Amino acid sequence: MKQFTRRTFFKSVSLTLPFISLSGSSQIPPFNMSSNKVPVIDITDLYHPPQDFDDTFDLTFPYALPEIELLGVLLDVSHRYRIKYMGEGEQGWYSDPTGGREPGIIPVWQLNYLFDRAVPCAPCPFIPMARTTDPMTTRGIFENQGLQLFKSLLEQSPQPVEVVSFGSARPIAVAMNRFPELLQKKVKRIHLCAGSYPPGKMLEWNVKLDPDAFVRVISGNIPIYLYPCASEGNPFALGNYNTYWLLPNLEFMKEIDPRLLRYLIYAHSRSNRIDFLQVLEEELPENDKSTLFQRALNVWTLDVWFEVAKRLLVQRADGSYQIILSTEKKPGDHLLSGTFIPIKFRPLPDGNFEVEKQNGETPHRLFYRENPEKHQKALQEALPKLYKSFKTVSRNYN
Repeated sequence: MKQFTRRTFFKSVSLTLPFISLSGSSQIPPFNMSSNKVPVIDITDLYHPPQDFDDTFDLTFPYALPEIELLGVLLDVSHRYRIKYMGEGEQGWYSDPTGGREPGIIPVWQLNYLFDRAVPCAPCPFIPMARTTDPMTTRGIFENQGLQLFKSLLEQSPQPVEVVSFGSARPIAVAMNRFPELLQKKVKRIHLCAGSYPPGKMLEWNVKLDPDAFVRVISGNIPIYLYPCASEGNPFALGNYNTYWLLPNLEFMKEIDPRLLRYLIYAHSRSNRIDFLQVLEEELPENDKSTLFQRALNVWTLDVWFEVAKRLLVQRADGSYQIILSTEKKPGDHLLSGTFIPIKFRPLPDGNFEVEKQNGETPHRLFYRENPEKHQKALQEALPKLYKSFKTVSRNYN
């Protein structure tokens, strides 16, 4: 009988079962889409350890909100931030000396484990486009896994998909250059969380990652719902057109699902434990919990999920704030959700843009909030209530 070493066994398995990948990240499991769920592809600049903890926090929403069917996660990684980057010029603009980090495969697998899902994920090209028409076919097999996953998910989906983007938008731009007809047919809307409006002297962070990608996307004719991350170049401004708001602390996380808390602490503490699933089942040091609870959190992305899931931010008749399903709206509720203004984009060569407001005969929309301070106040109260309702799927190994 032929003797197998561990290496020859895995080689044999990989040859006889070609649908198995050692990474397991780019294979598409069979999915049966529920007619009452919204199919979503999430494109995120998620890393581990995280560059921005908001990205780790944000990814829990498409898993936990029952209205969403998360089809796949594309990891929109920039090589610049996989390593320590000291920024541009004497001021060190866009610096991040806390690298290195790698594509966020670990947090995706952790959430699959916690919510008993098999959502595939894969990396996309690591470097900026050479031009707006760049198909990036020279980046090799590894960095193009995400584009192949994107194409396959769209092909397999029986209905148009909502695409959300929380990074450079490079995967969307490259897809527009490779399979534009498929996107036109199978993408319902692109929810693009990037840019500054009104524009500022400096490019907003996500646009700066790949200005050509941003210009390519907003120059297309697929419906774009734009959620600017900055106002007049300031990412921390409470403006009418940007989505930023602040959670002053995370004390509410003392009352969330304990396993979901461990997922957040694993990322926040920049853990290098290799048993990243088992860590979700163990009590973690009190110091790590305290550090998380006491920190503030800058948030840019949640209005995207509320629009996709058709959730509403309201003030009830008793003065309380809640995030509710649209079917739960009562006559006395005061609506505080963002609205969307019909626009036509006018891209500028540097990656900034202007808009022309329209009467509705355009596929594109710009986020707008009438009262940014009240919008922030409402979310500071309502978001913790929603997050405490998220429940993971328990496991028994006895």
